[in-house]
Amino acid sequence: MSATVEITEENGRYRARDNETGATGTGTTRATALAVLAARLGAEEELTDANLEAELRALTEETRRRFENEDVTEDDVVEAIEWARSE
Repeated sequence: MSATVEITEENGRYRARDNETGATGTGTTRATALAVLAARLGAEEELTDANLEAELRALTEETRRRFENEDVTEDDVVEAIEWARSE
């Protein structure tokens, strides 16, 4: 059985989708989207440091982009951390 991966782009974000499993990976580049997809598909297996790093980089990029889109500042983050630690 051969797997097919479809890569699409929307608003500067790439999405890689494995048509066999439905698993997806997203990122700002095709390579990142594929790396995240590979990490997700390998989740049942032992993740290598490279896969884990790709997953973390993609999560970091997604968080950075969301913060930018919602105008979250560094001061907002500091205040949120202080609040969370006080609870």
